[in-house]
Amino acid sequence: MLKDLLNPSTVRLQVDVTNWEEAGKEAGKLLLQNHFIQEDYITRMIQAVHEYGPYIVIAPGIALFHARPESSVKKICLSMITLKNPVNFGAGENDPVYLVFALAAIDHDSHLKLMANLMTILQDAELLDFIRKETNITKVLENIYEKIDTEDKK
Repeated sequence: MLKDLLNPSTVRLQVDVTNWEEAGKEAGKLLLQNHFIQEDYITRMIQAVHEYGPYIVIAPGIALFHARPESSVKKICLSMITLKNPVNFGAGENDPVYLVFALAAIDHDSHLKLMANLMTILQDAELLDFIRKETNITKVLENIYEKIDTEDKK
């Protein structure tokens, strides 16, 4: 599933932002540009962090923006950006963040397979280090796809 969602139109590398809100907006913008969500979904992703704190920082250096599934999500989607300069989310030991995902699901269950694929990537420190430093989207995607294919064959 991850291979269907991460592609050159949903990935940007070395994005220049100054704070976590900009990072969320940039990741969300990729979903908006692909017509997967409506603009209010981005606002709700940012608002969730203001309301609940930096719970979206799911591992050291990694944030997963999302909001509740509602009518502003047209289909399940995921974007990924790396940050040129990591930013703090107020997440203690998990700061600073250099890898940002934005997830939009159409219901509470549709994204479970996607999350399993995503965990495969997040557990590979060598792959994460490669993604963090790389500037070529094609190379990043090839490495992600290869990792997913290898795990799927197990």
